[in-house]
Amino acid sequence: MSEAIPSTSIPPPVARAFGIRDVVRNRDTFGKFVAIMGLQMGQVFPAAFFGLMLTAVYREKGLPLDMFWVFMIPAVPTWLRPLWAPLVDGVGIRSLGLRKTWFIPCTLFGAAAYLSLAFFEPEIEALAIIITILTIKTTFMTTQDIAIDGYMVENLKDEERGVGAAIMDIARNVAQFTSWAGVAWVYGTYGWPAAVTVSAGLLILFSIPGIVRSEPPPPPAAERRRKRGERPSLITLMKRPDTRLVMPLVALVAFSGALIPSLYIAYLVDVGFTVKEIGPLILAPATLFGTLIGSSLTVWFLNRFGYKTTILLSAFLLIPTVIPIIWMGSLPNPSLVVVFLVTLNGIILPSFLGVAMAASRLKWSSKTQAATDYTAFIVIASAFGSAALGIGGVIAEHVGWYWYFVIAGTCVTVCCFVFYFLFDRIEAIVDARDVAELGDEPTATLTQ
Repeated sequence: MSEAIPSTSIPPPVARAFGIRDVVRNRDTFGKFVAIMGLQMGQVFPAAFFGLMLTAVYREKGLPLDMFWVFMIPAVPTWLRPLWAPLVDGVGIRSLGLRKTWFIPCTLFGAAAYLSLAFFEPEIEALAIIITILTIKTTFMTTQDIAIDGYMVENLKDEERGVGAAIMDIARNVAQFTSWAGVAWVYGTYGWPAAVTVSAGLLILFSIPGIVRSEPPPPPAAERRRKRGERPSLITLMKRPDTRLVMPLVALVAFSGALIPSLYIAYLVDVGFTVKEIGPLILAPATLFGTLIGSSLTVWFLNRFGYKTTILLSAFLLIPTVIPIIWMGSLPNPSLVVVFLVTLNGIILPSFLGVAMAASRLKWSSKTQAATDYTAFIVIASAFGSAALGIGGVIAEHVGWYWYFVIAGTCVTVCCFVFYFLFDRIEAIVDARDVAELGDEPTATLTQ
C-alpha cells in the first residue's frame, strides 16, 4: 500500500516589477512608450514656446498688463474639453484605429493653425487674430489630447503605470526645456515665422510614431460596453462610487501640490533674482534634471516598496523640501548655485507624490471610457492647481513668505496622509468595478 503524497500549496508566481530598463527589452513595449512620449512631446514643443514667449513679446511691444487677460482665451477649450471627451471616446474608424481617427486630423489641423501664425507678426494690431488662431488651435490640440489620454490608459498595463507616469513627466519637461532653449533661440535669431514653422514641424515630427504604430484593439471592457449598447458619459463617471473618492482626492493633491511651485518664481524675485536669471539659469535646468532624477527615483521606490509606502514617504519628504526654501530666504545675498540646488531639491522630492498620483490616475480611469475619465481627472487637477495660485497669493501677501511655506508644507503633508488612508479603499472599489465592467450586465448597476 503506497503512502499518499502530501499536497503542497504553491503560491502563484509574483510578477516581476516593471522598471525603466524594461521599456527597451521588448520591441512592442518600446514602440508603445515611444508613441506615447512622441505624442506628448509633440504637443508640448509649440505650447511651451507660445506660453513662454507670447506674453514677453507683447510686453516688449507695449501691451499694458491690464490687457493680459486676453492670453487666457486660448485656454478656454482646455477647460471645456470634458464636454466632448465622450464623443472622442466613443466615435472612431475601427479599421484605422479609434484613437488614430483623432490623432491624424487633429495633428494636421493643429500644425496648420500654427503655420498660419507665420503670416501675422506679433504686433498690437494683430493680437486679435493671433488669439483667435490660438483658440482654434487649442480646440484641435485638446481634442487630440483627449485621444492621447484614452490611448495611454488603454495601452499601459497596471505594472507599467509607474514607469508610464514617470516617462510622461520626463518627456514633457524635456520638450519644455528644449522649446524654451531651442525654439526661443530660433525666434531670437531668425524671427517669428521661422519659430512658428519649427513649432509646427516638431508637432508633426513627434506625432509620427503614434500615428504610424499599429493601434491595438480596444480593451475587453470597452468592447463589452459597446456590445451592451452603452456610450461613454460624464454622467456615468460622476455617479460611480470610485469617482466620489477619486475626484476630491485628485483636487486635493493638485491644489496642495501647486501651492509651493505656483508662487516659487515670485518668491525668487523677492529674494533678488531677475526673470532673465530665473528662467534659463535656474528654473529650466533645475526642472530638467530634477524631473529626470525625481521621476526615476520614484519609479524605483514604487517597484521596491509599493504605492502606500511611497505616498507615506512623500509626507515626510516635505520637511527637507520646505526648510531649504525658507533658509534661502533668510540669506542676505544667496548665490546662484545655492538657489539652483534648493530649486533642484524642491523639484526632486515632491516627485514622489506627483508621480504616485499620476500613476494612480491611470489605473483609476475606467477602461470602458478611458479618455473621458482621464480627461476629467486632468481638468479637475488643472483647475485646482490654478486655484492654488490665486489663493496662495492672498495667503502669502498677508502672512509673509516664511509662514506661507510653513502653511503650504503642512497642507501637502496632510494631503499625503489623506492619500495614504484612502488608497486601499479606492483600489478595492476600482478592482471590483473593473471586474464588473467585464460582465454582461449594464454598467448602470455600478453607479448604485
